[in-house]
Amino acid sequence: MSNIIHIDFKSKKTIYLYLSVFLTTMALFIYETLLTRLFSTLLSPGLVFIIVSMAILGSGIGAILTYKYINKDNSIKLLAEASILLPIIFITVISIMYFLPYNPTVIVYLPASILPFITGGIITSIVFKEMASQSNKLYLLDLLGAGLGSLLVIKIMNSFGFVLSVIIVCIIATISAVSISLYCKKKKPLIISSVFLILMSVLFINNSLIEDIENKFYAYYTNPEKLVGSYKETAGNTEIIFSNWDALSRTDVIKVEGRDELLIATDGGAAAPIIKFNGDLKSVEHLKYDVNYIPFAFGKNDKSLVIGSGGGNDVLYSLLGGNKKIDAVEINPSTIEAVNKFKEFNGDIYNYPGVNLYIQDGRYFIENINEKYDNIYLSKVMTNSIENTMYSLAEYYIYTEEAVNQYFDHLTENGKLTFVAHNTLDLTKIVNTGIKVLLDKGIKEEDVNNYITIINGARIGQNSAHGSISMPVVIFKNTPFSSAELNSIITVAESQNRDIIQMPGYEIEPYKSLREGKINFEQLLSGFGHNANPITDDKPFFYNYTKLIPLEMILILVIILAFALYIKKKYITELETKKASIYFGALGIAYMLVEIPLIQKTVLYFGSSSIAFSFILFSLLISSGIGSLASGSKIIEKLTKKLPYFILLSGVSILLIQVKLSDVLLLTNNLSLTYKLLIIFIYLFPMGFFMGMGYPTGIKKVNSLDKQESLVPLMIAINGIFSVFGSTLAVALSMMFGFSVTVFIGAAIYIILYFLNPLKVITTH
Repeated sequence: MSNIIHIDFKSKKTIYLYLSVFLTTMALFIYETLLTRLFSTLLSPGLVFIIVSMAILGSGIGAILTYKYINKDNSIKLLAEASILLPIIFITVISIMYFLPYNPTVIVYLPASILPFITGGIITSIVFKEMASQSNKLYLLDLLGAGLGSLLVIKIMNSFGFVLSVIIVCIIATISAVSISLYCKKKKPLIISSVFLILMSVLFINNSLIEDIENKFYAYYTNPEKLVGSYKETAGNTEIIFSNWDALSRTDVIKVEGRDELLIATDGGAAAPIIKFNGDLKSVEHLKYDVNYIPFAFGKNDKSLVIGSGGGNDVLYSLLGGNKKIDAVEINPSTIEAVNKFKEFNGDIYNYPGVNLYIQDGRYFIENINEKYDNIYLSKVMTNSIENTMYSLAEYYIYTEEAVNQYFDHLTENGKLTFVAHNTLDLTKIVNTGIKVLLDKGIKEEDVNNYITIINGARIGQNSAHGSISMPVVIFKNTPFSSAELNSIITVAESQNRDIIQMPGYEIEPYKSLREGKINFEQLLSGFGHNANPITDDKPFFYNYTKLIPLEMILILVIILAFALYIKKKYITELETKKASIYFGALGIAYMLVEIPLIQKTVLYFGSSSIAFSFILFSLLISSGIGSLASGSKIIEKLTKKLPYFILLSGVSILLIQVKLSDVLLLTNNLSLTYKLLIIFIYLFPMGFFMGMGYPTGIKKVNSLDKQESLVPLMIAINGIFSVFGSTLAVALSMMFGFSVTVFIGAAIYIILYFLNPLKVITTH
């Protein structure tokens, strides 16, 4: 067996293996985000969540394969082969999903997306298995790779777009393969990796070829569920005349033959029109017959705030209503880039006299100004960000009680707050949230309807039946509607042939019963067949209409538990293995229950979900990595030999940090972004430091067992599987109980784990 290479962790050449763990983890993290962005253009949010979660589960499967089939005789050979395969698999699976026509069964997407994670799981688990005694250093580099990846992914996608970002991931993974080949002293793997690296580098600098590839996204163009595909099927000659794909979304401008407007599609879905406008408001007088114009057709209209201004049509409604000053807020820079690119078509709407453009989150904007407005207007605003990954949730802070309260506070004495909803589900949640805020302001339940009017977006006779609701407009006031205002609304609605769904003195159920005192507000909420409860900053799940948790999350949790039970039955039979599995499984769940809500709780603080996503992950992963490195010191090992005090300190520090987090965010909210980043890093550091000690310490203990087969890959698999379980559980718990409770549950798991101390059955040698 003289030809077998074994790892000598005392050799200086182990630097190559440390580097490979760092680069592999970074590549997988960036790939995960790219996968999410790809699927967001093809699939519904529910399917994106399911497929990405299942794909990440592949890392655990890779570790299981390492445990079952890879031994000391073949580990280094297979490590070199897996490292060569990883970048090739990256480019292959993305190409399959990118170039092939859309598959409505989505059956091809899961196996294709899971392969890179399985391969990456094999690479990292082999290295951890062979170098378990250095697990504190390996885990440091693992977390550093993920942490740096969390910072780089936003910059990479915003700078280079999707296709070049995929190539960058392949280059990172290929450098990892070169590193492993150098350690193994194998010429063939080194040559293959080097050639592939050269090919990827050439491709990266070939702009014409990249542009050609970007224009051949056949899965997107042939998807009838997305705007581009549906228009190609129904509207004939359709052309994409602008496209930009960054970390926030894919933004396309679609030209449809025969239409006097352009359409901005975000991730292939929500469309915002760019209206043809020559600078003369008389040329767009026809817009006064749109339901969106009604809020600007009565009352005082000197100064308005438009949140989610999109293609600029809402700005036109405001101008037609006589506004002299309009603050337009749009979160997506690509949308503004698209509008400005076609400024000759749209009359350069964002530079029209009196229009002020702000490219930022609407909620962040309203919290950082002192202006008062005659009308605050939000039309079908969607929050688009790096969403639906295991690290994030779909948050809609512009619709929460706290947000609506801010809107009311920024209205003039007789001001209006307007929402345009999609359907009845949106409508009821918006109305109920507004009612809750009005009640909190001291309005009586029997009087609250005097502050609300709702107009149906569908014209009478439209959508097959009288009374069907589509694109309804909800208008709140901070004072009761006057008779003159109501008469104006009735006149305009009749001229547009539209139903008034509800107005003071003419309510629909259950709001009529609320006025009559037959039910109270709590009874009103419980009477809906869907979740129509007001949302808060702690539970900002506007588009969750289920009264429990969404079916796709239940499905993921059931699948993961079934998989875990299979592994338990197959491989976890002895007492020591069972105890170790409890330890690593609990660590995986607890870490995610803390990490994910913390990202969400800082979104408003940073003013960007992307910044919160990147920097909270960076802070936690880097501080955990430093904690991992410290856990290998003789002092820490001596202090924690009998009892894992770092587990207890993790739970306690989480509790202390969570209790005071809101105060810290409030006190430092007015600081610059740089200072905010520094403060959050320092504030979270103790918690992350202790949280990073548990994993490498456990790996060392498990490695000390005198077993024929190393349990290290199995425990890595358990931790990875329950990390995915924990990420989904974090979403589910946050929906049911809120972010704060979810973090407290994570802290409780750490504290309970300390007292259980399942690894006490293992004595290190």
